[in-house]
Amino acid sequence: MNPLKNQTSPEFERLLEAHRPRLHAFLLSLTGSGAAADDLAQETCLVLWEKREQFDPSGDFRAWAFRVAFLQAQNHRRRVARRKNRELPGDELFDRIADVAIERHGRDEFEERRHNALLGCLRKLREPHRDLLLSRYQDGTSLEHLSNEAGLNRNAMAQKLFRIKTTVARCVRRKLGDGA
Repeated sequence: MNPLKNQTSPEFERLLEAHRPRLHAFLLSLTGSGAAADDLAQETCLVLWEKREQFDPSGDFRAWAFRVAFLQAQNHRRRVARRKNRELPGDELFDRIADVAIERHGRDEFEERRHNALLGCLRKLREPHRDLLLSRYQDGTSLEHLSNEAGLNRNAMAQKLFRIKTTVARCVRRKLGDGA
């Protein structure tokens, strides 16, 4: 029998309280907004509480809680994009940002090295390229808007972004010793 099925499970409450600060920090890393992180942390805790019967006590609570938080952040990102009538940043990049945030909030040594390598590689980018990546993937600026600002067609801008991301990925692999 799952001891967390009990409506007033003190063990589940203890786990939830112990992980609340890290969940908040993780959500802050994903959203960049204290207010959004506060709201999402509350929503995440509510979802975790409502789904506590689904949690296997022999499993990794932290991994489960962070996955729920990640899904809440994804939903938030979609709501914001719809409200602003914007194109969503690529899910692949959002996943990478989430990986970086997860790494920052407690993972193994390799993942910490990968995080540091990514940050180092982003710092090495020329400022206009870094600004372009941030504008597109952090701020959610549409490809069309970026293309118009730069005086490029949409395909040329997509190719430019692809090349910048490829440069960053190669740099990270080089720093980690995984090849060129």
